[in-house]
Amino acid sequence: MAPEVAKIKNNEPTITLYRSATGAKESLPLEQYIKGVVAAEIGDKFPMEALKAQAIVARTMTMALIEYENGTRKLHNTDASDNHTEFQAYDPSKITDKISRAVDSTRGQFLISDKGKYVYALFHSASKDKTADITESFPKLKNKAPYLVPVSTNGLKNAPEKYKNWTVQIPRSEIRAIMGNKAGSLDDIRISKKGPSGRALTISAGKASIHASDLREKVGFDRLFSTQLSKVYAKGNYIVFKGSGWGHGAGMEQWGAYTMAKEGKNSSQIISHYFPKARLMKLYN
Repeated sequence: MAPEVAKIKNNEPTITLYRSATGAKESLPLEQYIKGVVAAEIGDKFPMEALKAQAIVARTMTMALIEYENGTRKLHNTDASDNHTEFQAYDPSKITDKISRAVDSTRGQFLISDKGKYVYALFHSASKDKTADITESFPKLKNKAPYLVPVSTNGLKNAPEKYKNWTVQIPRSEIRAIMGNKAGSLDDIRISKKGPSGRALTISAGKASIHASDLREKVGFDRLFSTQLSKVYAKGNYIVFKGSGWGHGAGMEQWGAYTMAKEGKNSSQIISHYFPKARLMKLYN
């Protein structure tokens, strides 16, 4: 067991949280924080076993980000932030009895790697057929999280229609500013390389290329919904992106967890499906 994992053995940690609306800094027990994360990230309309899986994943990811990425200390001098673009979404006003029960029933449970470290327990909304390889979603984590591999998934079966197929148009001038002058007119913009799960890995135009996940980040996660792209092309003053799914694609697919729970799978089965190279460990009661 790695030192950072061993140090919370038998003791629930307390974390500091930056509240973006007020600028206040709160100190709260990890389990209380996780209830607010589950409430904000998934809500209580999901089946209980999917909520339990989300609690385990969010709890693990919280500690991984704090221990290995310094949390939000550089931004706010806190462990975490309630801003989903900085850390994880958090909304205590949405906590229900069902969410509390889901978190309480998995209390102290974490995903641990074969090296005894917290897993980068990433999660996203919806994927088409397969989750993403870490190189497709977070290439910077390639050496830190090689255990995040594509697995089959069926979340689009129950996901909202908007997740299944979408078309996004981004102004040509905006994409040119991101890709630089070497991209030329962008008339020949295309997906030039795909990754292990079939997601776009590289987008090219002219003599310029950009990692698809970097392009998505620069355009905005809430505008370019995924790198599960079927087509990218120029049309008038716009660049058109056609795709499916929602989110970065790595780790647990929330709508896939929904589907598995509806099919009778429990939280442990859901977790082991999406993180086949990790094991579940209870660190405190």
